[in-house]
Amino acid sequence: MNLSVNDRHTLQLGPLWVLSALAGTHNRFHPAEIEAFWDTVVAVVLRTPQEAREILTSMVEDRRSLVHDFARDDRPVVSGLAHVVALLDRMAPTTAEDFKLALLRIGMGVARARGPYGRIITPENEQMLLLLAELLEIEQVPEIQDEILV
Repeated sequence: MNLSVNDRHTLQLGPLWVLSALAGTHNRFHPAEIEAFWDTVVAVVLRTPQEAREILTSMVEDRRSLVHDFARDDRPVVSGLAHVVALLDRMAPTTAEDFKLALLRIGMGVARARGPYGRIITPENEQMLLLLAELLEIEQVPEIQDEILV
Protein backbone atom coordinates (compact mmCIF):
# COMPACT_ATOMS: atom_id res chain seq x y z
CA MET A 1 0.00 0.00 0.00
CA ASN A 2 1.26 3.44 -0.88
CA LEU A 3 1.04 5.86 2.00
CA SER A 4 0.89 9.61 1.68
CA VAL A 5 3.73 11.53 3.30
CA ASN A 6 1.38 12.61 6.12
CA ASP A 7 0.12 9.07 6.70
CA ARG A 8 3.65 7.67 6.83
CA HIS A 9 4.64 10.44 9.22
CA THR A 10 1.72 9.61 11.52
CA LEU A 11 2.86 5.97 11.62
CA GLN A 12 6.41 7.11 12.36
CA LEU A 13 5.10 9.10 15.34
CA GLY A 14 3.34 6.03 16.75
CA PRO A 15 6.29 4.84 18.84
CA LEU A 16 6.70 8.34 20.26
CA TRP A 17 3.07 8.34 21.45
CA VAL A 18 3.86 5.05 23.19
CA LEU A 19 6.89 6.68 24.84
CA SER A 20 4.79 9.70 25.78
CA ALA A 21 2.18 7.52 27.48
CA LEU A 22 4.79 5.70 29.55
CA ALA A 23 6.82 8.82 30.37
CA GLY A 24 3.75 10.83 31.31
CA THR A 25 4.86 13.80 29.24
CA HIS A 26 4.22 14.98 25.73
CA ASN A 27 7.70 16.11 24.81
CA ARG A 28 9.91 16.66 27.83
CA PHE A 29 11.70 13.35 27.80
CA HIS A 30 14.71 12.76 30.01
CA PRO A 31 17.84 12.18 27.87
CA ALA A 32 18.29 8.68 29.32
CA GLU A 33 14.66 7.90 28.50
CA ILE A 34 15.00 8.96 24.87
CA GLU A 35 18.25 6.99 24.59
CA ALA A 36 16.54 3.88 25.98
CA PHE A 37 13.67 4.51 23.57
CA TRP A 38 15.92 4.56 20.49
CA ASP A 39 17.83 1.49 21.71
CA THR A 40 14.50 -0.30 22.08
CA VAL A 41 13.31 0.79 18.63
CA VAL A 42 16.47 -0.68 17.09
CA ALA A 43 16.03 -3.95 19.02
CA VAL A 44 12.39 -4.22 17.97
CA VAL A 45 13.15 -3.40 14.33
CA LEU A 46 15.37 -6.48 14.19
CA ARG A 47 12.45 -8.69 15.28
CA THR A 48 9.75 -7.15 13.10
CA PRO A 49 8.65 -8.66 9.77
CA GLN A 50 9.70 -6.75 6.64
CA GLU A 51 6.71 -4.57 5.76
CA ALA A 52 6.16 -3.26 9.29
CA ARG A 53 9.95 -3.01 9.73
CA GLU A 54 10.19 -0.56 6.82
CA ILE A 55 8.03 1.98 8.65
CA LEU A 56 10.08 1.65 11.84
CA THR A 57 13.36 1.83 9.95
CA SER A 58 12.26 5.02 8.21
CA MET A 59 11.70 6.71 11.56
CA VAL A 60 15.29 6.26 12.70
CA GLU A 61 16.74 7.94 9.62
CA ASP A 62 16.34 11.41 11.11
CA ARG A 63 15.68 10.93 14.80
CA ARG A 64 16.16 14.54 15.84
CA SER A 65 13.70 15.91 13.26
CA LEU A 66 11.14 13.27 14.16
CA VAL A 67 11.32 14.17 17.86
CA HIS A 68 10.98 17.86 16.98
CA ASP A 69 8.00 17.09 14.73
CA PHE A 70 6.45 15.10 17.56
CA ALA A 71 6.87 18.04 19.95
CA ARG A 72 5.02 20.27 17.45
CA ASP A 73 2.24 17.74 16.84
CA ASP A 74 -0.75 18.66 19.00
CA ARG A 75 -2.43 15.24 19.06
CA PRO A 76 -2.56 13.62 22.49
CA VAL A 77 -1.65 9.95 22.91
CA VAL A 78 -5.19 8.61 22.49
CA SER A 79 -5.89 10.65 19.35
CA GLY A 80 -2.49 9.93 17.85
CA LEU A 81 -2.79 6.19 18.37
CA ALA A 82 -6.38 6.27 17.05
CA HIS A 83 -5.00 7.81 13.84
CA VAL A 84 -2.31 5.12 13.69
CA VAL A 85 -4.91 2.35 14.09
CA ALA A 86 -7.13 3.94 11.40
CA LEU A 87 -4.18 3.95 8.99
CA LEU A 88 -3.27 0.37 9.88
CA ASP A 89 -6.87 -0.71 9.22
CA ARG A 90 -6.23 0.16 5.56
CA MET A 91 -3.16 -2.09 5.37
CA ALA A 92 -2.80 -5.83 5.02
CA PRO A 93 -3.92 -7.44 8.29
CA THR A 94 -0.60 -9.15 8.94
CA THR A 95 1.37 -5.93 8.41
CA ALA A 96 -1.02 -4.03 10.67
CA GLU A 97 -0.76 -6.62 13.45
CA ASP A 98 3.03 -6.78 13.10
CA PHE A 99 3.27 -2.99 13.43
CA LYS A 100 0.91 -2.91 16.43
CA LEU A 101 2.93 -5.63 18.15
CA ALA A 102 6.14 -3.72 17.38
CA LEU A 103 4.66 -0.62 19.06
CA LEU A 104 3.74 -2.65 22.12
CA ARG A 105 7.22 -4.22 22.23
CA ILE A 106 8.75 -0.75 22.07
CA GLY A 107 6.55 0.16 25.01
CA MET A 108 7.67 -2.94 26.91
CA GLY A 109 11.32 -2.12 26.31
CA VAL A 110 10.88 1.45 27.48
CA ALA A 111 8.86 0.32 30.52
CA ARG A 112 11.51 -2.22 31.41
CA ALA A 113 14.27 0.41 31.09
CA ARG A 114 12.28 2.78 33.34
CA GLY A 115 11.71 0.12 36.01
CA PRO A 116 13.88 -1.16 38.84
CA TYR A 117 17.35 -2.22 37.71
CA GLY A 118 16.36 -1.37 34.15
CA ARG A 119 14.90 -4.87 33.86
CA ILE A 120 11.55 -4.97 35.65
CA ILE A 121 8.30 -3.43 34.47
CA THR A 122 6.50 -1.73 37.34
CA PRO A 123 2.83 -2.56 37.94
CA GLU A 124 1.90 0.99 36.90
CA ASN A 125 3.73 0.67 33.59
CA GLU A 126 2.27 -2.80 33.07
CA GLN A 127 -1.21 -1.29 33.39
CA MET A 128 -0.25 1.45 30.92
CA LEU A 129 1.00 -1.18 28.47
CA LEU A 130 -2.30 -3.05 28.74
CA LEU A 131 -4.15 0.21 28.08
CA LEU A 132 -1.89 0.87 25.06
CA ALA A 133 -2.61 -2.66 23.78
CA GLU A 134 -6.32 -1.86 24.07
CA LEU A 135 -5.91 1.46 22.24
CA LEU A 136 -3.94 -0.30 19.50
CA GLU A 137 -6.66 -2.95 19.26
CA ILE A 138 -4.15 -5.78 19.67
CA GLU A 139 -6.07 -9.04 19.64
CA GLN A 140 -3.51 -11.27 21.36
CA VAL A 141 -1.41 -9.41 23.91
CA PRO A 142 1.81 -11.21 24.85
CA GLU A 143 2.62 -11.65 28.52
CA ILE A 144 4.00 -8.25 29.44
CA GLN A 145 6.56 -9.38 32.02
CA ASP A 146 7.72 -12.42 30.01
CA GLU A 147 8.36 -10.68 26.69
CA ILE A 148 12.10 -10.34 26.10
CA LEU A 149 13.43 -8.02 23.39
CA VAL A 150 16.83 -9.49 22.69
